[in-house]
Amino acid sequence: MLLEINDLDITYGDGSPTVENVQLSLNEGEILTIVGESGSGKTTVIRSVLGLLSGDGHVSKGKINFKGKDLYGLSHAEWRELRGKDISMIFQDSGNMLNPVQTIGHQFREYIQLHSDMSDSEADDKALEMLNRMHLPNAGNILSSYAFELSGGMRQRVGIAMAIAFHPQLLLADEPTSALDVTTQAQIVKELMQVVKESGTAMIMVTHNLGVASYMSDKLMVMAGGRVLEYGNAKDILTNPQSNYTKLLLAAVPEIGGKRYV
Repeated sequence: MLLEINDLDITYGDGSPTVENVQLSLNEGEILTIVGESGSGKTTVIRSVLGLLSGDGHVSKGKINFKGKDLYGLSHAEWRELRGKDISMIFQDSGNMLNPVQTIGHQFREYIQLHSDMSDSEADDKALEMLNRMHLPNAGNILSSYAFELSGGMRQRVGIAMAIAFHPQLLLADEPTSALDVTTQAQIVKELMQVVKESGTAMIMVTHNLGVASYMSDKLMVMAGGRVLEYGNAKDILTNPQSNYTKLLLAAVPEIGGKRYV
């Protein structure tokens, strides 16, 4: 088992848990999608896996095991080794993670060399290759650009390119395509699935898009109010939902020509 989360509670400050009793498991090459409305706890769950809870957020109960190791028993050095290479994350707005006073190429090279022994030229070639995979036009020009010179969609694709550069064992994706137009969304979804196929990468993706969840997922988790309402095989949940909330989510998907694409 690559990832196991058992009886997880996440609390901010000294109050009651914001997220309660999350349990999930993920094997290599599996895709789990977490769906639910804003504020349901989706992003909090995936941030906890990478130890990136904001403010005074902390795991107040339960365990997160990655390849049999308790992640919250790791040292700072072990976390640094793990993040970005074995476990990587695509943020909802990747532009916020980019340094505004360094070129994209400088940041990408620095990121690659942090996790490898590549030379400058090898790292630059790798960065160019990854930007081309994201269907970015004039990738060489993008490497010499600053983040503020790129559109939101271009910055997002740069962030995705960096996250998958090392074919991580576990990829966490927080609404990775929300800043992209529909055509580019389809390209990126296919590229992410190709990474899973090529490398056996497991992925947990947060999304509001049930069509994307239906297309990509092996497993599906439905959350509301910090609790898991349904979890299991994606096809089973989408065709035979047990929770009224899940039924409402499915009913809200627009129909085209009398057909609902989930």
